[in-house]
Amino acid sequence: MQISKFNVRLIIEKSVPIQDDIGNWEDLWQPYYSCYARVDSRGQSGGEVAVAGMVVDRSDLIFTIRYTPKLKDIATTDCRILFEGELYDIKRVDFMNYENKTLKLYAKKAER
Repeated sequence: MQISKFNVRLIIEKSVPIQDDIGNWEDLWQPYYSCYARVDSRGQSGGEVAVAGMVVDRSDLIFTIRYTPKLKDIATTDCRILFEGELYDIKRVDFMNYENKTLKLYAKKAER
């Protein structure tokens, strides 16, 4: 692991359900963990491409971060990534053979 390649800052946000005054439940996104990461685009240039006559978003990124016990229970359903002002939904978490050194977060740009 070359620590110098972890050169971008990201924030992992966690969804916290809250109840409003009339009893409706809403998800409130709160900062959960902030760290430096390495970003990889899987060799794709990103952006949109035309596939079979349809425009498809190809903004998939892989974030590699250092392991911390705080992230041992990270889930794809209640966490997302804030990176350079853009939101990314976590699609898959790779614990890298459970060596407790790094995590890979496979993410796709969130639709707003």
